[in-house]
Amino acid sequence: MSVDIIIGGQRGDEGKGLFCQYLGLNGDYSLSVRSASPQAGHSIYIDGKRVGLVHMPCAAVNPNLRILIGGGSFIDTRKLLYGGQDFRPHTGETITIIPEIPTLGLTPERLGIDFRAKLVTQNHIDGERANPRLMKLGSIGSGVNMAKHDLVDKEAVFMTSDSNLLPYKTDTIKEMYDALEKGKHILFETDHGIDLCQHFGFFPYTTARTINTSAYLGEIGMSLRYVRDVHLIIKPYITAVAKKAPMANEITNKKVLEELIRHGGETGSVSGRPRRAAQFDSERFIHNIRMSGASKIDISHLDLSERTWDFCGFKNQSDFLNRIANDCKKTYENPKLYLGSYGPELKDVKLI
Repeated sequence: MSVDIIIGGQRGDEGKGLFCQYLGLNGDYSLSVRSASPQAGHSIYIDGKRVGLVHMPCAAVNPNLRILIGGGSFIDTRKLLYGGQDFRPHTGETITIIPEIPTLGLTPERLGIDFRAKLVTQNHIDGERANPRLMKLGSIGSGVNMAKHDLVDKEAVFMTSDSNLLPYKTDTIKEMYDALEKGKHILFETDHGIDLCQHFGFFPYTTARTINTSAYLGEIGMSLRYVRDVHLIIKPYITAVAKKAPMANEITNKKVLEELIRHGGETGSVSGRPRRAAQFDSERFIHNIRMSGASKIDISHLDLSERTWDFCGFKNQSDFLNRIANDCKKTYENPKLYLGSYGPELKDVKLI
């Protein structure tokens, strides 16, 4: 009986979705849990089309798993259930929202939403987008900041206020501990990356969450004693979308950036913005191993071209893998290199 956790080891956008999907299909799990909020999306491919999931764990593609949304979640019902149109503040484009429950064909038999999960309302979204300070810092205007203000002020709106969500209502803590007591295993998918932590990240260019393993476990009401593995997800370079966020050794070569955007899919799955890129940061990598208690390192985008490896600060893939293996040895945790992806699809994931 154990819990495996997937957590981002950089500034988000590390490719967590693909590894969560892979582990969900190939691991020994009975449940997949996410503590979700709509300002972060994980991308997976369904029938060859890239789909960004902001509430559902990517392991939901496995029809044999029970799917849970934890009590610390903030839910945008448009993105979860209803669909509709939305406006991206930073790109100016109007998009069609693809609702996750019908897209994945989830029923109350497969999906449970904790009755303590909170809703993000249109008032929250409008209030955040009208806040010039937040938008200038790079907020995507999801409304989560405002919803958290209401939670602190004891004015939160809970999922039970939407009658269409009531069939999915459950107590996720009871479900998880019942499963553990029966010897079953749980896959826990988290959002963002450790460098976006509101306390230990690059403040103020951070998200409204504390991002480390223990904090995320607290969001779903899970004890540390049940953790088996912590998968820290990284890629050979760093990306960020906030225009003024500090980035050491930023990559400015236009051809390399074009290659990363095209080949690495480096546009935000929720914001739609092209990402900035910088060379890999060993110092932060070591810091984030310690923050996460990582036991395994999974690496995306190992299929870089020779030119891109050079701009990322490495001779080639072998040089990069040797470098991070040595970095791992400098930590008490000494995590092992485990999975690598050499493309955007499940068939591209291999043991390192």
